[in-house]
Amino acid sequence: MVDSEALIGKVIVGRYRIESLRSDSSAAVKVYEADDLRHNKKVSVRLMTTRSLIDLDAGLIDEPSALASYKELMQQLFAMNHPTLVCIDDWGDTVIEGVRHAFNVTEFYGQGTLREFLDRGRRLSPSQALVVGIDVCRALHHAHQNGFVHGDVRPANLIFGDDARVRLTGLGTKRSASAEQMSLEQAKYAAPEIGLGLVPNGQTDIYSLAITLLESITGDVPFVGESVAITLANRVDKLLPVSADMGPIAAPIERAGRPLADERGTALELGQALAQIADKMPRPLPIDTIVPKKFEDVITRPHPITNASEAVATQVVEQVEVVAPVPPVVIESPRTRQRLRRLFAVAAVGALAIVGVVGFQALTKKSFVVPDLSGVAEAEARNSIATNEWEIIIRAERTNDVEFGFVIRTEPASGESLKQGDALVMYVSEGAPLGVLVEVVGDSREVAVGKLTNQGLTVSATEEPSDSVPIGNVISWTVAKQPSLVAGDQVLQDTLINIVVSSGPALRTVPLIVGLKLEEATALVTELGLVLGSSPDGFSSEVAVGLIGAQAPPPGQLVPKDSTIVYSISMGPDLVVLPNIVGINFVESEKRLLEAGFVVGEVSGRKSYRMKSASVKGVAVNNGDMVPRGSVIDMVFP
Repeated sequence: MVDSEALIGKVIVGRYRIESLRSDSSAAVKVYEADDLRHNKKVSVRLMTTRSLIDLDAGLIDEPSALASYKELMQQLFAMNHPTLVCIDDWGDTVIEGVRHAFNVTEFYGQGTLREFLDRGRRLSPSQALVVGIDVCRALHHAHQNGFVHGDVRPANLIFGDDARVRLTGLGTKRSASAEQMSLEQAKYAAPEIGLGLVPNGQTDIYSLAITLLESITGDVPFVGESVAITLANRVDKLLPVSADMGPIAAPIERAGRPLADERGTALELGQALAQIADKMPRPLPIDTIVPKKFEDVITRPHPITNASEAVATQVVEQVEVVAPVPPVVIESPRTRQRLRRLFAVAAVGALAIVGVVGFQALTKKSFVVPDLSGVAEAEARNSIATNEWEIIIRAERTNDVEFGFVIRTEPASGESLKQGDALVMYVSEGAPLGVLVEVVGDSREVAVGKLTNQGLTVSATEEPSDSVPIGNVISWTVAKQPSLVAGDQVLQDTLINIVVSSGPALRTVPLIVGLKLEEATALVTELGLVLGSSPDGFSSEVAVGLIGAQAPPPGQLVPKDSTIVYSISMGPDLVVLPNIVGINFVESEKRLLEAGFVVGEVSGRKSYRMKSASVKGVAVNNGDMVPRGSVIDMVFP
């Protein structure tokens, strides 16, 4: 597939300009943020090679048939508009750098996924999880009614809109879930029947939703093992560990997560069960998504929803250009002018009366003392002052001193008086302050740890060899649970940052250079970051003349970078003249051999007789032959 970075700025099918990658760069289906140039709006573009659409099990054996099936599926999904689904707006295929790709386009939701929300250490209250569950049930019921099984319901496929409500994405873009095809991340939310090889159905999606809701409240996913197979096997015949501390929502989640699919119920039944317990639970606070609002310092939350009977209808009047007519000339009689003066006088008196009433009401507005709301939950604080008829403005702040969702302070402060209709500003905690990810690549370990801990972050350091980064300096860093984050992004305090520190150049394994030409050995050693050093040429009975005949250190030994490997060039075997030994007795021949540097080998026959023949490694040699020094001489006597 085309490199993700190379696509940035390119326009596909003359309409969608790719702006940034939103998904994992290693994923088969990549999701990009893009600009729809035709409608001047942001969209999400999912891009995949047509080759990746081939599915032999489904009878899609080549790219043309796979692409045709993909387009037919997109046509079906296009007709499935629903407010809780991320729906398909456009689709097609295009060639990018010689490779054919299929794509689809959906509305852009920029507030992040539930996965990102949870990865930052945040959790949903049971009331908030109930709202999420109802929305997903609506989406799944609509999909199941239209013959679709999602097959991959998990936090990464629940995306927040600007209204902080979730939409279900990924419908129809995944093949049928199977243990062989899924990743460990997908298996964490898969139903136990998938591990038994059964075909997924609507109840499979319900189980995945139960796991998702349980994790969003507790932060834990039960039964996760070291592999896909172990994770799925752990769930067979196991009930979800749902705690009664979760309140009324525990019962619907427990039923939806039962190991037997027939006992879970449908998406409609789960949605109805959640709706029935809504009045037994506290009113949920709005979900503060992870994407900061860069151009808003003040977050104003609306008052509780007003019933339709209390709403005041307004009429929209179109603004039109009015051309003032030329006033006609009117001749008035004295009696008419007298009547008009009386009318103006009466009107003036009425106006003064109205102004007086309004002024009196303004002066007689009731005042109330601002109570001490510090440490009170936002919803409870609102309720306690609802009858004072103040305008409530909520401003969010981060602090270590006050729990998330609770009031930090008010303006005016407690004890001061405030009239009806005046504004009361409540500062509500968004939790602990965020830490800013700072760039530490190239810094020493001490400096990097200091920069990160100053931001309230936790640091874990490992060492790796590096030829380019000095020993003790940082090679790279990542956020443990969100490796896609970069310098400048914000994370919760105590987030774990993994830094990789250089341990210096890696040790080199000494290569075998004996038997190579000097030019070949030089190239090999230089590539490894080592150096050649020469020594005097020497004899070698194993290596031809002119090649490297010896080296030190020996091959396979580990040495630091820039170490020297000493070599010598072979002069060939060290040949000497075989002394006159054939034809004389053993005692004299042995003496001559030892003096010439040879070794006496196997002796056969009667040594008191004259030597019949001599040989080296089975090859006959005669007096005066050139023989390698130190050879073993075998002798034969009659």
